[in-house]
Amino acid sequence: MGMKLKNNRVLKILLSQVAGQPLRWIRASWRVEGVASDPQAWAILDSGKPVIYALWHGRMYCLFKAVPLEKVAILVSPSNDGEFITRLARTIGFRHFVRGSHKRGGTQAILGLRKALLEDDLSIAFTVDGPRGPRYKVKPGIIRLASQTGAPIIPLGSATEWLLSKFDRAWDHYHAPMPFTKMRLIYGQPLHVPEALSDEQIQAYCTELEAELMRVNLEADRQYGFHHQERL
Repeated sequence: MGMKLKNNRVLKILLSQVAGQPLRWIRASWRVEGVASDPQAWAILDSGKPVIYALWHGRMYCLFKAVPLEKVAILVSPSNDGEFITRLARTIGFRHFVRGSHKRGGTQAILGLRKALLEDDLSIAFTVDGPRGPRYKVKPGIIRLASQTGAPIIPLGSATEWLLSKFDRAWDHYHAPMPFTKMRLIYGQPLHVPEALSDEQIQAYCTELEAELMRVNLEADRQYGFHHQERL
């Protein structure tokens, strides 16, 4: 049994290396031809202060071009699959990881994210409807983290001219862009969350963030002539 687990782990390590190099090449081939931003978002990003990037799980690809990989921490499951993802992400260019999840090690995850923002001077990338949905519904974790740390939330919108596939059967309708495709990025209106919120206030901020994420992704899709329903 122990040998089987060890072999499985070794296999995942090898697979992460094999898969990581092509993904790194594909990322380098994408061409960002347009970047738009809310003026407040520009000012915050130019300041260099840590932020919380918010994005839909199905458009995670935008992280590869929208954020400085070496200055952003991402949350990864403490499972063996999380180890695979960590090694894969490191091959692509990410350098900082917080191990934990909402179901396993939730307290550890929150403490790790707080430390990254407040002590390590790192930004956080947050897939707000992950890890299992429902799709396009913001969960309260990001609002609580912003309230506890004072870090502003920057909504990310993105679209690519050509998709290799949109996985409609996956819960998040994951977008897989073609190599060499053109890409547009939008940094939405920042969300500043105060301390000591009630449950009703947290839900109100979730709704506000949902609306802004839908808006910036709709705007990015329209720049390539797509209607929202075609791409979601």
